[in-house]
Amino acid sequence: MAYKINAAARDLFYSRNDPKDRRLGELIGRAAIDEVTEGTVAIIGVPEDRGITANKGRAGAAAGPDDIRRRLYKLTPGFNSDFMNLRIIDAGNVETKGLTLAEVHDAETEAVADIVSRGGLPIVLGGGHDLTYPGVRGLVCGAGLGRGGMGLINVDAHLDVRSDENGINSGTSFYRALTQLPDGALSGEAFVEFGIQEQYNSPYYYNWVLEQGGHVVTLREVSERVMEFFLQALNAAGKNGRSIAVSLDIDAVRSTEAPGASASNPSGLKAPELDKIAYLAGRSIKVKYLDIMEVSPPLDEDHRTAALAASAIFSFFRGLCER
Repeated sequence: MAYKINAAARDLFYSRNDPKDRRLGELIGRAAIDEVTEGTVAIIGVPEDRGITANKGRAGAAAGPDDIRRRLYKLTPGFNSDFMNLRIIDAGNVETKGLTLAEVHDAETEAVADIVSRGGLPIVLGGGHDLTYPGVRGLVCGAGLGRGGMGLINVDAHLDVRSDENGINSGTSFYRALTQLPDGALSGEAFVEFGIQEQYNSPYYYNWVLEQGGHVVTLREVSERVMEFFLQALNAAGKNGRSIAVSLDIDAVRSTEAPGASASNPSGLKAPELDKIAYLAGRSIKVKYLDIMEVSPPLDEDHRTAALAASAIFSFFRGLCER
């Protein structure tokens, strides 16, 4: 199918009209995917949350992409002058109206593959966590990754490896990634579940991940050593020159700091820890894809969760400056 992209609304791109205080809304421009060139960072949104409701979750994440943009584009470029050397564009939102969920997935795959085939690095804003599978499928297709060519890290409270035999939902992405990606691009040993909370996951699915050869790093294990453990995750996922995809589910962060998550809970990572993870992902030359999922503005308080997602993306940019 031919995908359609709608440009992000102009009023999301904040400006103070002050040359001494420029904001990301002035530095990141709206551009079409066909303007992506080698090294371009391309932001796309997928305003879709039917996968969440299919998993008995709370709707609202379809509004996530634009609310993240509204917070992101108010931020400054920070103190790193190398930021000005980054080429970042906002390519808009994948059209979802009138499409089935499976068709939305196909459209997202094509958009991501288009970005990657042009030498770009996609940042996908969700949306339900089911959208990670079509995103990483786009990376595989766009980069032509063969067997065992991709590593994948899921930063999440949940394993999300439910079978899709009864349909796609927000809990199926990583089952699908391990069993259905073209050419067997993801092997179990290259898959890391990070920040998983034992009390919210079935032992059946935990054992299933281990049976595939995957790595499960729990929140309890991470404790206060997030950077050390995430570097280990990057090493495991990127071994033998694999390209890495990183998925950030906002419910990995505790609800006091991320109340607007589709499945929020009181335990989790702290906001600065998510920033550290995103920074390390940005710094790694092997990371070729990032998404951030499940930000649900109708469930949020004072846009704190969208601001948290924006801060993580800013931290990813900081890491990119150090590549």
